[in-house]
Amino acid sequence: MNESVYRAMSWLKAILDGQGVRYQIVGGFAAHLHGGSRPIADIDLYIEKEDVHALLPFFQPFVSKPLKHYCEEGWDLEYLQLIYENQKIEIGLSPGTKIFNTSSQQWVSLDVDLAESVQRDFHGLALPVINTNSLIEYKRVLNREVDRIDIKELEDIQQADGAQSKTQSN
Repeated sequence: MNESVYRAMSWLKAILDGQGVRYQIVGGFAAHLHGGSRPIADIDLYIEKEDVHALLPFFQPFVSKPLKHYCEEGWDLEYLQLIYENQKIEIGLSPGTKIFNTSSQQWVSLDVDLAESVQRDFHGLALPVINTNSLIEYKRVLNREVDRIDIKELEDIQQADGAQSKTQSN
């Protein structure tokens, strides 16, 4: 188990749940929670824009990048970055995110639907995670090397799960 991710996620979940804030885990951590094997670099999640100001007092001691609009590495969004016990956490605000489509060379809106989250367990923590199909879809648009790795693994897992479901129903 990645102890720093677990400690940071436990801390973050306690704050978000305590404030009644809905959120959704995305990115490489989401791929990991769906069965991917790539090491977890950071915790990426989205919250609704209107909830951020209630959270800032809790986050202030850990802010490494202040809340503002950033356009970097294929992302155009408003977010803040925290470092909690050496673990990077990036919290994006929804709506308003755009991602760069490498095929069309255009910015496209990323629709974050918190209601479509699926629950995944991370060492006893029940976490709301972007569903696999939506994760694959936005990773396909970004098409970075890490995205291609995650897409391949997630599609292989989906195929294996589909094959297993067929054999169990026969």
